[in-house]
Amino acid sequence: MIPTILMAAALPVFAARIAPNLAPEGGFADIVERTLPSVVRVVTASGPARGEGSGVILSRDGYLLTNSHVVQGATRITVQLADEREFPAEIVAADTPTDIAVLKVDAKGLESITFGDSGKVRIGDYALAIGNPFGVGTTVTLGIISAKNEGDYIQTDAAINPGNSGGPLLNTAGELIGINTAILSPSGGSNGVGFALPSNLARFIMSELITKGRVDRGYMGVGLQPIDQVLAEALGVRRGAAVIADVAPGSPAARAGLQKGDVVVAMNGRVMRDFVRMRLFVAQAQPGATVRMTIARQEAEQDVTVTLERKPQPVATTSLAGAEIADHAGELAVTSVEGPSADAGLRAGDVIVAAGRKPVAGIAALRQEMAGAAGKPLLLEVDRAGATFFIALPR
Repeated sequence: MIPTILMAAALPVFAARIAPNLAPEGGFADIVERTLPSVVRVVTASGPARGEGSGVILSRDGYLLTNSHVVQGATRITVQLADEREFPAEIVAADTPTDIAVLKVDAKGLESITFGDSGKVRIGDYALAIGNPFGVGTTVTLGIISAKNEGDYIQTDAAINPGNSGGPLLNTAGELIGINTAILSPSGGSNGVGFALPSNLARFIMSELITKGRVDRGYMGVGLQPIDQVLAEALGVRRGAAVIADVAPGSPAARAGLQKGDVVVAMNGRVMRDFVRMRLFVAQAQPGATVRMTIARQEAEQDVTVTLERKPQPVATTSLAGAEIADHAGELAVTSVEGPSADAGLRAGDVIVAAGRKPVAGIAALRQEMAGAAGKPLLLEVDRAGATFFIALPR
């Protein structure tokens, strides 16, 4: 469900109109020329490591939008405008679950993006992606909307490559309908399957980050682990997006009867086909919302209703190879990194889901694995904006 959009009074009111579905007469050059001043190149640095991504200008006084994974862990951020002016940027706030970050530069009179209504986007509509792929400079690609579900990522075959992250997906009126976020590709390059966060959701998240510095969302109290074919067979289930690796005592999930080993099949009647899409669905749920989950338990499916609460404050913290880690009722969130942890690739906002190949929920479980790995690198499984991967921390 797309949440109601409440814009901050200090922000401009962006008009939304229905985008035409046909290619404009004379091609797309006029649309691109009008939109390019609102698209920026984002260059990050953390020690000797450098990274690049894209972003869009939100307001004339210097607010910008990009992906949180583009700027996570960066000690220095530079924004380059279409006219090649450069400004140092600061992170106003970031939201890892939706992979959105708001930046601020000290500039006036900028050309801001015009928001469109992603709810009116249809499969088959033309779409333009603009960004900085592979660091070659501002590039425009054309495609169509390939797939779309309510509250889900917008899928497009407009070429999206590394460096496009945080850039705009536009309709044929030059309006923002999505923030380019991810691709599905074994090679790491465009394979015709790209994903953009819907503009309606991005607009809500940016307003929350600018006005409150955070996004208040519902808390369920479960540790989730992606499920693949091998794990599904071992659990004796035929389908599912994630397995519940842990349930926090006294949490809404525990009161609803959810258990370790339950496999999430559907939420509110929507089949959850993969972990990334499920995380996006959960990220939109607000405190007090009721979620009807279909879970598979020992080959039998059943419905469980969970009423979400406000996320509790951290109950404990610990340090690990220069990283500070907070325990949010079983969810281990990395709050800051330096030294060995930063060198190994850990970033603020990461969530540790496993250590030593064992799911961990809570500081106590992590400390146990740390003690067992004394003198050896500790293998962590990390969730970053819905994508999971391994990091080996030196000890």
